[in-house]
Amino acid sequence: MQLLVTMPDTDLRADFFPPRLRDRLADLGSVTYNDLDRDLTDSELAERVDGVDVLVTGWGTPQVTAEVVDAGSDLDLVAHTGGSVAKIASEAVYDAGIQVVSANDVMADHTAEHALAALLGHLRAIPTFDATMDRGEWASGETEVRTLHGKSVGLVGLGTIGRKLLDHFRPFGVDVAVYDPYIDPESLAEYPFAELTDLDAVLDSEIVSVHAARTPETVGMLGADELAQIPDGAVFVNTARAEIVVEEALLAELRSGRLSGIFDVYHEEPLPADHELRKMENVLLTPHVGGSQIRPPLTETVVDDIERLATGDKLEHDIPREQWATMTR
Repeated sequence: MQLLVTMPDTDLRADFFPPRLRDRLADLGSVTYNDLDRDLTDSELAERVDGVDVLVTGWGTPQVTAEVVDAGSDLDLVAHTGGSVAKIASEAVYDAGIQVVSANDVMADHTAEHALAALLGHLRAIPTFDATMDRGEWASGETEVRTLHGKSVGLVGLGTIGRKLLDHFRPFGVDVAVYDPYIDPESLAEYPFAELTDLDAVLDSEIVSVHAARTPETVGMLGADELAQIPDGAVFVNTARAEIVVEEALLAELRSGRLSGIFDVYHEEPLPADHELRKMENVLLTPHVGGSQIRPPLTETVVDDIERLATGDKLEHDIPREQWATMTR
């Protein structure tokens, strides 16, 4: 088997590919690593894919276009160490019968875990208590503490991350309203506390969490009119993509103090040092780390499937064409 790893020769690649995972790849055949300190260009990828059976990609890898597919006549598998393959795979990949896998499931586990941790920390005022303790205070009675138990939760979009979050919600006795036009109501059968409904019902929740993919249809879907439907005192969570929400409309709601927020994604990243969000006391901010900072398990997921390819077993993390078409772009 011939494998090409496109990730450039940087510390980031060393993080994604520790020695034990490099050894596992080497056991599968001949592995070529991108020897540059930058991502390959479109033409460089096409030049290097000849004779390659498995293309192992990362963030910044050019799309596997028809030109790349034509140049890589032996290509059997595109294995992406990130989540969404919307900008990696193409119609040409699927038309050629090339299989596509990614670490989407594992990244979803991590992002859902992050969303739950941030939500619980925010509701229980953990950052506030930590800050007051650092200042030598004992603010046990002056800070409002809330709970997730028994709350109404609205999920804007479900996807893999939202589904993982539903698993985490089980012990808390929450009622969940889900808006996602791409799923069947029967897909929620294992979650008796969740109901597929319309966007208005989702927004009428004590906690509203965004899990839609960023696509042309979802960019700007939550503007001033939609955010105004969220009840006073609610928590608005976005660990998906910032562009789904109109920034100025969101800032206006947060300025008013009517809503509080938890954010891992922003319209400009890194978030500017002087950005208004950094100065708001009713928000909890993290620097887009929900799914991607625990990196070796992402690589291990796709290596597992490359080994399955080698032994003729069914791939466990494949991304079918219909899922690719609705992933974040």
